[in-house]
Amino acid sequence: MSTTPKCERRSSMPSQNYIEEIREIWNMVKESFRAELSETSIDLWFGEISVVSFDTSEYTLTLGIPSAFKFDIVKNKYLASIEQKFCQLLGFDVTVNLTFTGSAAAGDSIKSQVIGIPDVPKKEEEVKSPLNTLTNFNFEYTFENFIVGSTNKFAHAACVAVANRPANYESDTRRSLSTYNPLFIYGNSGLGKTHLMHATINRMKENNPDIKIIYTRGEDFTNQMIACLANKTMAEFHEKYRNCDVLLIDDIQFIAGKTSTQEEFFHTFNALYDGKKQIILTSDRPPRDIKTLEDRLTSRFEWGLLADIEPPDLELRIAIIKKKAEQVNITIPDDVLTFLGENLRSNIRQIEGAIKKLGALSFLSGKEINMELAQECISELLGGAEPVSVTVDKIFAAVFNKYGISRESLTGNKRNKDIANTRHITIYLIRELTEMSFPSIAKIFERDHSTIISSHRLMETKLLENPAFLAEINELKKEI
Repeated sequence: MSTTPKCERRSSMPSQNYIEEIREIWNMVKESFRAELSETSIDLWFGEISVVSFDTSEYTLTLGIPSAFKFDIVKNKYLASIEQKFCQLLGFDVTVNLTFTGSAAAGDSIKSQVIGIPDVPKKEEEVKSPLNTLTNFNFEYTFENFIVGSTNKFAHAACVAVANRPANYESDTRRSLSTYNPLFIYGNSGLGKTHLMHATINRMKENNPDIKIIYTRGEDFTNQMIACLANKTMAEFHEKYRNCDVLLIDDIQFIAGKTSTQEEFFHTFNALYDGKKQIILTSDRPPRDIKTLEDRLTSRFEWGLLADIEPPDLELRIAIIKKKAEQVNITIPDDVLTFLGENLRSNIRQIEGAIKKLGALSFLSGKEINMELAQECISELLGGAEPVSVTVDKIFAAVFNKYGISRESLTGNKRNKDIANTRHITIYLIRELTEMSFPSIAKIFERDHSTIISSHRLMETKLLENPAFLAEINELKKEI
C-alpha cells in the first residue's frame, strides 16, 4: 500500500500565485505514483501533462495533454487516482478535468506502438461484482474515530454492544444480545448512521475474521434482486442474503412501496431471524413513519431495538469540527470553532463541507484562518444569509439589560422570586438559542441537569399559558 505525502501548507501565500502552487502539487502527485508505477511509465503518461487552469469558485483543476492517445489512457486508467491524490494533498475536494492541448495527428502516430499499460492497483473495496458482500464499504469508519455526544450515544452504545456480541454469538461466559435483533437505527441524513454501520463491521471482523457479513443499501438490494430475476439467478441471490451471519442494510426505507422487493425481504428477514442471525438496518425515520412499508415488515423491524440519532448539539458540533479540521491538517482558533458550531446546525456532512471550504479559502488566499474568513465561508454555505453568533455571554448580557439581574446572581444560590424567575428565563434562552445540552447548562449554573430540565419545562408551560409573557420572551430573543 502506497503512502501519499502530505502537503505542507504555506502560512503566507499571495492569491495570484496559486497556479504555481498547483504546479508544485502536480509534481508531488507525480512523485506519489512512483510507489505504484515504474519511472518509465510515469514519464511516458504524465511527463507531458501541464496545469492549464484552476477555477477557485468551483475548485476545478484542468490538466492539459498534447497527445490524443495518451489523453484516452490517462482519462480511463489514471484520472480517478490523480484526483484522489490532489484531494489528499490539498486537504479539500477538487474536481480534475482533462483537456486535449495538441492536434489529433500528433497523437495518432503513437497508436502503432506496442506498449504495456499498467493499471493503478485498486483498493479491495473498490472492486465490485453484482453480488459483492460489502458494497460501498469504508474501512476507515471505526468506533474509535466516531465522535460520541448526547445526541448519538445511545445508537453508538447499541452498535458497540451488537458488534461485540451479535445475535449468533455464543461463548462460555456470555450469550448473544438477542433482544437487539434486529437493531434499527434511524435519523436524518448525514448524522452518522452509515459510519456506525461500517464501524460495526470493522469491529466484528476484528473479533472474528471468519464471520460472514453482508452489507448493502436498500437501493442496491432492490437492483440486485431485479438483475437476478432477469438473469434467472435468484438461487445465487438467496444464497448470498440468507446464508450470512450478519446482514446490514443502509436506507432500508428505499424498499417501501416496492411490492416484489418487500416480499423478497420479508422472506430474507424471516430466514435470518429464525436462524438467529444478526440484522442491522438504518433509515431516515422510524419504522412506523415509513409510508407504504408493509405492516408485517414494520412489526418485524420493531421486534428488536430502535435507536435514534438526533442532530448534534453545540458541544458535539464543536468536537466534530475540531476533529475534522485535524484530519485535514488545519488549525482553527477557539473563537472560530465556537462560531462555526453555532452556525453549522444541519448535519455532519454540512460540517465536513464547511471545513473543506474553509481550508480551501485559507489555502488560496494565503490567509490564516480567522473570524473574518469563517464568516465568509459560512455566508456562502448558508446561501448568503447572515450567520448568527449567539453566545452564553450575550444571553446573560441581554438578560441583565432587561431585568437588571447579574450573571453572578443567576448562577448563585439566591432563591428570591425575581432571581428564580429570571434564572428560568435565562436557562430557557440558552437552551433554545445555543442548543447546548442540559448537562452543559447545568455546569454553568452549578446545578443538577434534572433541575435544568425541570426549569426548561416550567418555562414551556408558562409560555403556552401566557401570551403576553410569550411576546416578551420573543422580543428578547430578537434582541439577542
